[in-house]
Amino acid sequence: MSSSLLHAPRTLHQRRTLLWVLLCTLVVLQFGYPVTLGGPGWTIAYLCVYVGVIWYAIRTAASNPRHYWPVLVGACGLIAGGVWFAAQQDSRTATAGMLAGMAMLQAALLVTLAEVLVRPPVDARTIDLLLVAVCAYLLLGGVFGAVGALLELGAPGSYVDNILTSTEPLAWQSLLYGSYVTLSTLGFGDVVPASAWARSLASLEAVVGTLFLAVVIARLVGVAGFADRDKRLSQTRKD
Repeated sequence: MSSSLLHAPRTLHQRRTLLWVLLCTLVVLQFGYPVTLGGPGWTIAYLCVYVGVIWYAIRTAASNPRHYWPVLVGACGLIAGGVWFAAQQDSRTATAGMLAGMAMLQAALLVTLAEVLVRPPVDARTIDLLLVAVCAYLLLGGVFGAVGALLELGAPGSYVDNILTSTEPLAWQSLLYGSYVTLSTLGFGDVVPASAWARSLASLEAVVGTLFLAVVIARLVGVAGFADRDKRLSQTRKD
């Protein structure tokens, strides 16, 4: 891979293009996981989509050493865990390695995007903040989903699916689904936490999800001057 693909994006257009790539990749990953039920080949194809997330994370963090190393560690963890899981998809240990890598990379990337929301670049437009907010929300659900799946692997029975009659531990796909149901406070009642730690995690996710939306809305309303600023930036460039 050439160095031009790894250095930090410098222009507004480059940053926005990367955000669109990240958003599209996250949509495929966070909502396209049912394809992994189609067999090992589909699972490997699904894991390959994470290349888009890794590419975005490394390029974006390249200009900030404080974020670069956590992102690099998370990326390496996901690559190692993903390759291990691709080779041994029936192994609980390999599954745990893959989930741990997912959680680390998404958490590191979530912190990076949260900082952009708090201190946006001076040339950022409203659309850029919206893209960052949506990506951060999707990452938030992914982090809690991976942590919940790790909890279920370590302590089977932490979660219960009221639709399934099997007594087997829930698959990570079910916990990813349950994470977004909890994050959005829909509460369908199918995948529910059964243990004390699972209930605590679900409560935390519901609170964080609600606060995230409230803070983002307040932030966007608070910078409603972005619309005026966008006009001033456009006018300045024309002049």
